[in-house]
Amino acid sequence: MEEKQNKIIIQEGELGNIQASLEYFLKLNIPKDVKILDVGCNYGSLIYNLYALGYHNVFGVEIDKSALEKGKISYPRISDNLYTHEAGNLPFGDGIFDVVLMFDVIEHIPDVQVFLKNEVFRILKKRGVFIFQTPNKPMNILWVYLDNKSFKVEWWKEHCSLQTFWGLKKLLFSAGFNNIVIEKYNVWTEHNKNKVKKKLGYIGLWLLKFVSVLPVYICTNFWGYAKK
Repeated sequence: MEEKQNKIIIQEGELGNIQASLEYFLKLNIPKDVKILDVGCNYGSLIYNLYALGYHNVFGVEIDKSALEKGKISYPRISDNLYTHEAGNLPFGDGIFDVVLMFDVIEHIPDVQVFLKNEVFRILKKRGVFIFQTPNKPMNILWVYLDNKSFKVEWWKEHCSLQTFWGLKKLLFSAGFNNIVIEKYNVWTEHNKNKVKKKLGYIGLWLLKFVSVLPVYICTNFWGYAKK
């Protein structure tokens, strides 16, 4: 079922913060005629919203076939541009995308340096842009404890490549990227407010306000971009 949130179309059960991802992308003033790939697109909500804004050359790739099938049904106008793939292998040729997006994906990839270098860097055109968001490792560890009151083994298996600020910068540089920008972005979104209020009550909203003023090194999530 679709629902509208500040004119942004999302799906029930959405895992990522589509609102913040869309707003961050738009602030970079990317031309509308570029070819864009969203890696780990889930249902395809982000690229569907981009499509609705005039970015018609958008593609998504996802390893979860059931999520992708839901996306194909929900977003028929981009259904032919949604692809499944095997972990660690993107089914596209070299140098064909102007922009590659990865929001809430880096932290889930084993051998992430190899993936960024051999796949993401490979499929980008010369001077192409990689745009990303990923949790800050120490802050994410704290959230996991507050959320679960323990450190679940299953969670660590799924979040096998969490990064610190300097670790992320080194990772991107070693994958071949340059002009690397890592910054913080607005955390005071409906997605985040609902998430912390559900888990921690009103004290969660206070904590969210507090972390919104922290410097980038200890913010909750890293947002950024880098060029090939």
